[in-house]
Amino acid sequence: MSGTLRIILTGSIALGVIPLACHRRAPVQRQPDVRREIKDTTRVVPIRDTTSVVAIRDTSVVIFFRDTAPSVLLPGRGRTFKLEASEERQALRTTVSKERELWRSSKPRDYRFLLRVSCFCPGTRGWLLIEVRSGQPLRAWDRMGRSATLTDWNTLSIDGLYDNLEHAADRNGEIQIAFDPRWHFPTYIRTNAARVPDTWGITDVRAFRPLR
Repeated sequence: MSGTLRIILTGSIALGVIPLACHRRAPVQRQPDVRREIKDTTRVVPIRDTTSVVAIRDTSVVIFFRDTAPSVLLPGRGRTFKLEASEERQALRTTVSKERELWRSSKPRDYRFLLRVSCFCPGTRGWLLIEVRSGQPLRAWDRMGRSATLTDWNTLSIDGLYDNLEHAADRNGEIQIAFDPRWHFPTYIRTNAARVPDTWGITDVRAFRPLR
């Protein structure tokens, strides 16, 4: 092989390598809305059918919210009390007192449950996971596993729900209540003031779990 031909072949091979060397993988871009947390065990979990990501702090909390599928409220669920009648008001007080005593006699010291409190204003705020220890609501999370702000009206212990029921017996209106047959806490509460439009309130409790 002549020197000239060797030079030509060598140059062709070199040119064939250049495009491969230049075709490098583009750097991965981070989502601008995902912030890095220091000293945390946060996992980044993609949401299906979207390109966004959400930081999940506690996957066990997220799994807990599987019990929030929509349910159809049957008209006969629980009992409805018409509080404008004195006998109905007394029947409500008797029922709440009886169920609360059963709750107190069997309730665990520490527990978790799902709570959703809705009313005409400000409306439905979504499900929260409430953790109660020694009778006080110490922690709350939303359905993404993020810590929720503790407030008076939508983060309550079971005893707090009973306090609200006892106060409701002093008002005129209508109350519909259903109780859990095992633990005797209110699973559903619907209130409506007498002769006042748009004053309804609904409380749902699900997935009650004692903590060991």
